[in-house]
This record gives sequence, C-alpha cells and structure tokens, in this order.
Amino acid sequence: MSKISVVEMPARTIIGKSADFYGAMSPKFNGQEVLGPVWGLVNAKRAELGLPADSTMIGATQPASSAEAENGLLNQFVGIVVDEVPADLMGLEVMHLEAGLYATTEHVGGMETLVNSIQSFYSDLLPVYGCTQRSGLHLEIYDDRFDMSSPDSIMTIAAPVQRV
Repeated sequence: MSKISVVEMPARTIIGKSADFYGAMSPKFNGQEVLGPVWGLVNAKRAELGLPADSTMIGATQPASSAEAENGLLNQFVGIVVDEVPADLMGLEVMHLEAGLYATTEHVGGMETLVNSIQSFYSDLLPVYGCTQRSGLHLEIYDDRFDMSSPDSIMTIAAPVQRV
C-alpha cells in the first residue's frame, strides 16, 4: 500500500448488521474480536438470501454515538451491496451510502496485516497527500478481488475527503 487515489464513490445500498468496537488507532483495539463474528453472520445471511458468493461487502465505519467515541469507540455497519432490498431481510438492516468524494488506497495481503495498512493510511499517507478529511463514513470495500484465503488478496480502504 503506498498510493492514494481520490475518486467519486457512487451511492449504494447495503444490508447487514452493525457493532461497536475500539478502532485500530485506540489502545483498547478489539476490532478483530468484535467484528469477526458480525462479518461471519452477515456472510452467512448472504448465502441464506441466495446472493452471489462474490457480492461486494462493505464495512462502513463512523464514531460511535456515545461518550466512549473520545476513546476510539467506533461503529461499523457490515453490509452486502444490493441493487434491490430483499422483501425478507432475515434480521438484517438497511443502510444507504451517499455518493461522495473519497481518498482510497488498496490493501494487498491477508487480514492479519489489515490493521497496519489502515493505521498507515490514516497516519502517514493521508497527511502526505494533503487530503482534508470530511465527516462521513469510512469504508472498507471487499469486492471480487478479495479472497480471505489468499495472501495476495486486495481490498480498498476509503476515507471521505473534500477538495481544498
């Protein structure tokens, strides 16, 4: 991971579940323990709903709506991109992602190095590229280039930005 692109992301609808967790920049980091089961649940529901195995999945993250947000508590909505919301959501919820300008980079590698890539993106790369973050959802995009079992897997990290 070393290059940032600034792109206009399209609006999308995702169905899934959310969970609060301490992010990678917090000393209380617990993302893998909390989010792993949520990703597993949403992926199982994807199969039950008959959605394709290669459906794009997105983790949409924002500060949690509690005082603990100051200590790095975040909320991630783990969702499957859908063109049409199923009549029976099987317990999942709907989130609409607005179109917007994002700084993006690719993480190449397994999940065990994702936290390092996220930390590098926010602490090293964004400042170097002069990106000014804006409020909004921070995204992890898992499309057909992502393969949990591949050491060369690719996923996209995206932060909402504004032009200055």
